[in-house]
Amino acid sequence: MLSASHNPGGPDEDFGIKFNSRNGGPSVESVTEEIFRKSKEIEAYKVLEGFGGVNTSEIGDHKLTVEGTERVVRVIDNAAFYVDYMKTLFDFEKIRALISRPDFSMCFDAMHGVSGPYAKRIFADIF
Repeated sequence: MLSASHNPGGPDEDFGIKFNSRNGGPSVESVTEEIFRKSKEIEAYKVLEGFGGVNTSEIGDHKLTVEGTERVVRVIDNAAFYVDYMKTLFDFEKIRALISRPDFSMCFDAMHGVSGPYAKRIFADIF
C-alpha cells in the first residue's frame, strides 16, 4: 500500500509518503530509501489541462469532458468497502456487545490520520 501521509515532506513539508509492506506494517528503511532514490530520478510529469473539478463528496458517476472526450469519474464510498472488509476479520456483534456494556468505555484517537472517517463509520454509525 502506498498512501499519502500526514508526515511532513516535500519542498514545503506539506506532503509525505507512507509505504506499508505486505504485512501491513511500516516498510523497512532500505525499501523507503530506494523509493526516495527513485523519486529523485523523475525528470518530468504531465498535468492534464482543462480537467474540471469533481465533487468527491457526491458518491456516483460524474461526467466531464477532457480534451474533447467525455469521461466518467466514479466516486466511491471507500468507508463502505473498509467496513465490509473489517466485518470479515472481526465479530461486529461481539464488539457491539462490549461497547454496549455500562461498565465499558473507550476513547479512539485517529491522530489526525485517515482512519478517522472509518472509525466514525464503525463506532458512531454502526455501533
